[in-house]
Amino acid sequence: MGTITALILVGASHRYPDGITPSHYLFLSENDRPAWILVSQNISESLSHEIPPPGESITWVPTQDHMLEDAFLLIALHVIRDRELVQMAGGFCREILSPRVVLYDCFHDDQRRLLYERCRKISQWPKIVLSVFKGSSVQNPLPVFQQYPMNFEVCLSGDIPKHT
Repeated sequence: MGTITALILVGASHRYPDGITPSHYLFLSENDRPAWILVSQNISESLSHEIPPPGESITWVPTQDHMLEDAFLLIALHVIRDRELVQMAGGFCREILSPRVVLYDCFHDDQRRLLYERCRKISQWPKIVLSVFKGSSVQNPLPVFQQYPMNFEVCLSGDIPKHT
């Protein structure tokens, strides 16, 4: 495993202002080959999900140019489980719901663009909190987030230039 350079918490907004009750975590591991690793280690029983089962993970090798959107696609398929998106992605790649997926092997650029467009149409996104650490390939995340109808927070390392 490489170095963790970004972390995404996925869950529900807390009933009090701000904060999150996470149901899933995504870790971006980087070194030789980047990978998003999805785990469902919940701290709240009320948000218990079966995918992936506790103690297991789903690993995706993302594209270099669209790492954050690849993470959103992973969330939409495995956490939200949007039916239309699952059907569309399964039509392009039978292995898309497997525990390990290399996105370059699964989809052509045009297919990925269609999947990202469908993700942007999902209206029931969970809350997303992204923490970006020094050295991460996920840079300038705000323009990507602004394309999605979701409640989000972004935490950046003090060493990362802030873009608006």
